[in-house]
Amino acid sequence: MVTAIYRPVSFRLRLCVLLILCLAALPGQAAQVTLSLGSIQHPAFEAEGVTVLFDTVKRGTAEIRLGRLRVAGEEYRSLRIHCAGFLFDGRQLDCPEGTVRREDARGRERPALPFSFAWRAREGYLSFSMNDVDAVAFSPLVKRLRSWQPKGKIDFGVTIEGDRAWLGLALRDLAFASKEGDVSGKAILLTLAAGAERRDGAWHWNARLDWPQGELFRAPWRRAAGVTMEAEGKLTPEVLEVSLAQLNVAGAGGVTASLNWDRARGEATDWGFITDEIDLASAMDEWLQPWLGSLGFPKWHAAGHARFSAEWKAGGLRRFYAGLDGAQVADSTGYVELGGVNAQIPWEEATPTEASISVAAGRLGDLPLGGFALPLRLEGREATVKGLTAPMLDGHFVIDLLRLAKTKQSEVSVQANARDSGRYAETKSQSGWHGEFEGGIEGVSMPKLSQALKLPVMAGSLTARVPRIAYEGDVLRLDGALSIEVFDGGIIVHQLRLLDPFGKERRFLAEVTARNLDLGMLTRTFAFGSIEGRFDADLHDLEMQNWKPLRFDARIASSEGEYPRSLSIGALKDITALGETGGPKALERVPERSGFSFGYDRIGLSCALRNGICLLDGVAREGEGVVLMRGSGIPSVSIIGYNRHIDWEALVARFREVLAGKPGAVIE
Repeated sequence: MVTAIYRPVSFRLRLCVLLILCLAALPGQAAQVTLSLGSIQHPAFEAEGVTVLFDTVKRGTAEIRLGRLRVAGEEYRSLRIHCAGFLFDGRQLDCPEGTVRREDARGRERPALPFSFAWRAREGYLSFSMNDVDAVAFSPLVKRLRSWQPKGKIDFGVTIEGDRAWLGLALRDLAFASKEGDVSGKAILLTLAAGAERRDGAWHWNARLDWPQGELFRAPWRRAAGVTMEAEGKLTPEVLEVSLAQLNVAGAGGVTASLNWDRARGEATDWGFITDEIDLASAMDEWLQPWLGSLGFPKWHAAGHARFSAEWKAGGLRRFYAGLDGAQVADSTGYVELGGVNAQIPWEEATPTEASISVAAGRLGDLPLGGFALPLRLEGREATVKGLTAPMLDGHFVIDLLRLAKTKQSEVSVQANARDSGRYAETKSQSGWHGEFEGGIEGVSMPKLSQALKLPVMAGSLTARVPRIAYEGDVLRLDGALSIEVFDGGIIVHQLRLLDPFGKERRFLAEVTARNLDLGMLTRTFAFGSIEGRFDADLHDLEMQNWKPLRFDARIASSEGEYPRSLSIGALKDITALGETGGPKALERVPERSGFSFGYDRIGLSCALRNGICLLDGVAREGEGVVLMRGSGIPSVSIIGYNRHIDWEALVARFREVLAGKPGAVIE
C-alpha cells in the first residue's frame, strides 16, 4: 500500500490528478492508494480536509471524505462519497454504484443520494446519472431545499462524448411548498431532454420540455399542467443564445420567442416574442384576473381572441403590437361592458403610429353606449385620443382630448385647499404616468337618463362639459370648472381633485356652486312633498374618502328674484318627519287638499360637517332654535330647528326612510 500525505495550504487540482496517475502507473506497487489532502482549490469549488481511499488495479470500493466543500456560494460540511464497483487505472474511471451523504445528524436522517459515474480518457467520454432518487434526499445537500419539504422521484443524467453532450431530467409525482405558502406544486410530472454539439468554438444545442401532469401555484397564479416547449440556440463563453423557442400552453395559445443573454453581466441584451391566436377567456381567468384580484380590483370577464408581439433591444422596448378580434370585456360589478371590440395597435419607439380600434356596443354602469371608433395615436411614451364621439341614449359622450404619457422623473407637490393648514399635504418625487382629459356629455335627456340609472324621473336635459382633467403624481385634478345643466338651473364644480385615485384611501376634494335650481322639479323627482320656488347652493371645502364625506361647509338659500314660493302639506310632513320619532304626529290629522299650500318668504339652512357631526344654522336665530324657513301670508308656517348638532349618518339614514315612507331613528 502506498500512502501519500500532503499538508500544504492549497494546490491545483490538476497536480493532484497527475500524482494519482503516476502512482497507478508505477510497476510493482501495491493496489491501494490513500491520499490525505489539506485543501483543494479550483475556480468551480474549494475543499478542505479531503481524504481519498481507492484501489488502482482491480474493481473494489472507493471512499472520499470532505471536511468542508464550498461550491456555487454554498458551504457543506462532513460529506462522504462512497463507490462500489470502483475502477481507476489512469485511462478510465468507473463508479457504477455511488452514494453521497452528509455525516452529521441531519444527513443521517435522510437517505443517501445515489449516483453513477464513468470516464474514458481516450474517447473523451463522461457520464453522470441519478435514477429513481427521492427528492427529499437532496435537502441535506442543497440548503435552499430544506424549507420546501420536497417529495417525489427524480431522474437525472448527463453524458459527454467528444464534441457532443446529452442531458435528461425527469420529475415524477413531485410536490413542494415554500415556508410562506406562496409557492407550491403537487403531483408534477415533468421531463426535459437536451442535446448539444460543439462547432466553431460554440455549443449548438436543442431542448424539449414537457409538463403533462400536476399543478403549480405561484401567488396569485395557479396553473395546471399542459405546457410544452421546444428551443434551440448556442452557448459561448460570453453569450447564451436562444435563436428559437416555441411555447404552447393548453387552452390559451402558443408563443414563439428568441433571447440573447449576456453571461458576464447576467442580463438579457435583446429578446422578442410573437403569440399565436390567444383565447381571451383563458388568458383573463388564468393570468390577468389573479393579478387584478391581488390589487383589489373586481373580477373581469373576457371573450374573443388576441395576438401580441414585442421586441426588446439594447435595454429598451423597440416595438410592440396588440390585436383584438371580436373581443368582449366586462367587469363583474356590471359597471363596464364593451362588445365587438376589434383592434390593431402597433407601437414603435421612434415612429408615430396610428391604431385602429372599434367598439360595436358598450355600457358604462346603466348607461348604454352605441358603436364608435377610437382614434388613437401612439408616439414614444405618449398615447393620444382626439375627436371621439360615442352615442349615449339620445345624446353623446365626447372626448375632445385624452392624453396619457409616461415620464422618467416628475416632481409632484400636492397641497389641499383647506382652512386648517396641514389637513392633507403631500410632496413626493417619483416617475410615473400623467395625462389629461377634455370632453363630457352632450344633450342627454334627463328622463331617459333617470330611467337608465333607475332613479326617479328627472325633467330637462343633461349637458356636462369637462374643460380639462389632468393626472400626475397620483392626483387627478380638474382645471377650470365642470358645468352641469340640470333642474332648469346650473351646477358648477371647480377645484376638483382626486388624490390617490387608484388606491384604497382615495380622497375627493371639490368646491360646488349651484344657482337658480327649480325646487319643484327637484322635490317631484325624489317623491318629496312639493315645494315651489328656486334655490342657490354652495358646498365649500368638500372632502370625501371612498365617497363618504369627511367634512364640508354647505349653504342652501332661496334665490333672488320674484317667483312662486309655497310648500304643500306633504312637504311639511316630510320635513317634520326628518326630526321626529316615528311619523309626523303634529300634522298627521291635517288633510291633504288639492291646491292647498303654505306660503314662505325665505328658505335658508347651512351645515358645517366635522367628525361626523353637522352643525346646523338657518335664516335667523329665534330663542334656542334656528329658523330654516320663514313663512308668509295666511295661513303661515315657519320651520324651526332646535337641535343644532346632528349626527350626519343618522340624518342620511332618516332621509332615506322618509323617502321610502318608513318610520326611523331619532336624530340626536
